[in-house]
Amino acid sequence: MILLSHLLENVDLYSQELKKRNGDETLPAKIAASYETWKKEQNDLDLLRQQKNEFNNKVVSLSGPEKMEAIESMKAVSDQIKTLDLKVKELRDNLDEMILKVPTPLSNDTPVGKSDEDNPVLNTFGTKPEFNFTPKPYWELPLYQKYVSQEDGVKVMGSRGYYMHGDIAWFQKVLFDYALDVVLKHGFELFYVPLMLNDTVLTGTGHLPDFDGQQYEVKIDQDKSYYLIGSSEPSIMGYFMDKNLGDLAKPILATCWSSCFRQEAGSYGKDQQGILRVHQFEKIEMVTVCRPEDTDGLFEKFSKIVEEIYLGLGLHFQSVAVCTGDLPKKHRKQIDYEAWFPGVNKYRENCSNGNAADYQNRGLRINYVDGLGKKQTPWGLNCTAITFRTGLAILEQYQQADGSVKLPEVLAKRFGKEFIS
Repeated sequence: MILLSHLLENVDLYSQELKKRNGDETLPAKIAASYETWKKEQNDLDLLRQQKNEFNNKVVSLSGPEKMEAIESMKAVSDQIKTLDLKVKELRDNLDEMILKVPTPLSNDTPVGKSDEDNPVLNTFGTKPEFNFTPKPYWELPLYQKYVSQEDGVKVMGSRGYYMHGDIAWFQKVLFDYALDVVLKHGFELFYVPLMLNDTVLTGTGHLPDFDGQQYEVKIDQDKSYYLIGSSEPSIMGYFMDKNLGDLAKPILATCWSSCFRQEAGSYGKDQQGILRVHQFEKIEMVTVCRPEDTDGLFEKFSKIVEEIYLGLGLHFQSVAVCTGDLPKKHRKQIDYEAWFPGVNKYRENCSNGNAADYQNRGLRINYVDGLGKKQTPWGLNCTAITFRTGLAILEQYQQADGSVKLPEVLAKRFGKEFIS
């Protein structure tokens, strides 16, 4: 979450930033007004409590009618305290709810735009494949139709359910093994994480309410719910919740390969063919917690790792700068990588590299100690290393005229054969 004191000192700045993000630019002023109301009522409550404390100290020295009269008058004060306490709590809850809707301040180099259509291309990589036949979308390839069953998935799971088996299932494992090896050689620690989280962690990392409607809620009992993760990023961040990380001289680098779950709310009718947009998928995520001055270098490091993975696979892809209107509220800056899908003649998003500044770490109360011995809030980055969307791009870019798929060299060595069909 954002720092409230910074918003109160920079109401106009936050209003301008919300306007750039296509948000409610009146929200910062509402928060400032709400804060003043809460502050006044809190001050009145404190005065009443002080009055009651003074009475408690004084009443022991009273006796007889004077004591009874004082006690009777103090009952009215106690009733006022109860009433005002409820009001103050309601005001604070409303204030906190509004604060959660305010995004982290933007980076100066984040482009202004309304949607993903306004995301400028930064770089293109690799060579666009050429075919002496008309390339098919991956779901029309014989290999896909043989080893992927959406029909059986729908039987047991409903919409967007699917099974993978045989060479396709093995292909995913080999692909992810390769990507994980690339990540780990860059100094990341491997985590195995919970796949269900409470709302404290998801709210602190900006996944609630920002991802509200995407998370699957799991009722534990009448009063308690957990949520299936849409990424292992909040699970990793939750490990550091409420911790002081010392001087943080060396950035924390963590990675995880996990199953992920998303409702895909609002995507009805989109990508119904194939398994590009599904409710359950595998993902390798990279996360860092670091000093603010280290973030630019680490952001570049994350990008280079993604590029190394994709270039090692011989893919044609591009990077785009995510504009203000397409940016999640936790990020001040984000680069997306999009792989070329020749069967549909378009680029599709495969992964994102985002700078979350201090937003998530403040929300989870994570601290470190600076050179002056003062507690500070660290910054954080998160980046997708790979999902199976990359595998789908390989199927399309490496398809052959006979319907088989030639594996990239780095995968063929691991798989034990050059072609799958």
